[in-house]
Amino acid sequence: MARFVDLEESGNAPEPTTADAIRRALQLRVINGSNRARDAALATETDQSAERPQTISNAITDALSCYPIVVAIASSIDLNTLDALARTSRSIHNGLIQYRTILLASTLHCSNEALPVNREELLRYRARASNWHYMEDGRSYNGKSGSCARDMVDECRKCGEVVCRNCAIKPPAPVALRERHRRLCITCVRAPIGILTHPPLDAGTPFSSEAVQRAVCKCDTTGVWLCQPCGRSIRGADHEYQRIWRWRNQYGEVLGGLGTGIGDGDRGVICGREEDCLGARDREQEIDCDAEDARDNGTTPWIAPWIAELPSPASGTATPPAAANGSPFGGTGTPISTLIEEFRHENERTPSPQLGPGYERHEIEGIGGRVKRKLVRMVRVGACVPEWDDEKGVSSRVLGPEVRGCARSWCGWCWRVIPGKKDIDEEKESVGSSRRVSS
Repeated sequence: MARFVDLEESGNAPEPTTADAIRRALQLRVINGSNRARDAALATETDQSAERPQTISNAITDALSCYPIVVAIASSIDLNTLDALARTSRSIHNGLIQYRTILLASTLHCSNEALPVNREELLRYRARASNWHYMEDGRSYNGKSGSCARDMVDECRKCGEVVCRNCAIKPPAPVALRERHRRLCITCVRAPIGILTHPPLDAGTPFSSEAVQRAVCKCDTTGVWLCQPCGRSIRGADHEYQRIWRWRNQYGEVLGGLGTGIGDGDRGVICGREEDCLGARDREQEIDCDAEDARDNGTTPWIAPWIAELPSPASGTATPPAAANGSPFGGTGTPISTLIEEFRHENERTPSPQLGPGYERHEIEGIGGRVKRKLVRMVRVGACVPEWDDEKGVSSRVLGPEVRGCARSWCGWCWRVIPGKKDIDEEKESVGSSRRVSS
């Protein structure tokens, strides 16, 4: 049995109410909003695809995608330089990202990375590394202020040792830059600037070339990057060089109507390059052998051993009668000088043949018949630098042309040449003449 029910209502449809109108308006708004969001997303994707740069592929990008090449490059740069290289283009980034783990481990490492950190002296080392006043201290520096960094690692500008930012010295104050200049002799000033670099370049290398620009001093522009052994005594060397010039201005060529000989021949202030000077010559140098041997052996002369073994008056059980006569060590009235001489001969070490008189060691009889030994060596000494009339005087300031950049000088910090105004002007004139010829 089946029953059919007709649910349709017969008659007119009900009139629309206010709720139906509101519902219909909300549905239309939702539909329009979704369509508008979809259209905006499509437009954004279209704009991004249109603005996306084309991938550039050339020999450089292909080379940076090769594993041996990128590893060799990464071994000579630090993490900051590697990050800057990866940001140059999308092709280079895609070539480097595939070797990311290996490249991060292959970048420059500090030479002190294997040294342990002394926790007991950590604060002292950190204070020395963060205060440039410690650079006036010439004592040895052993230890580091903390773990070595990897983001800023570079070679020392003087010795070439690879150090990180934690093992490098703190740059001196800008006011100290004027004291780093050293005057050069006439030969070094007139020589091509490429010859003064290390290693020397060809004489015809222009000043604007990349090789010369890397080899000149940049302490005033890029900053000072020196390791602790090279940078701990730069301020002391600056003060010593300034004292030499002050002494030179105080004592002139004539003193009391007589010539002193200062400034004649090789008796002036030597070239800032010292033994590396182009006009250097071999000269004899006399050194006191007693002080030199004591410094090399780490001991004092023969006085220390036997003076410590002298018997004291209180060591005996009773004071001998001869003590009243001025001899506390014996009963026969032996003078103290005789006892000292006996102890000296008993405790004196037999000198080796190398410490005896010879071609370099000369025996000289001094005051009181005392025989002294002088060590005569041939050392290479730089040529004397010129001295200008306006610099003579106690109150005058020396090295004025070098500080102003008018004359070529030598940097006492990084041990590199500082170009002068003449070097820059000659380069500009050569560039201008080449442009006129080409036009």
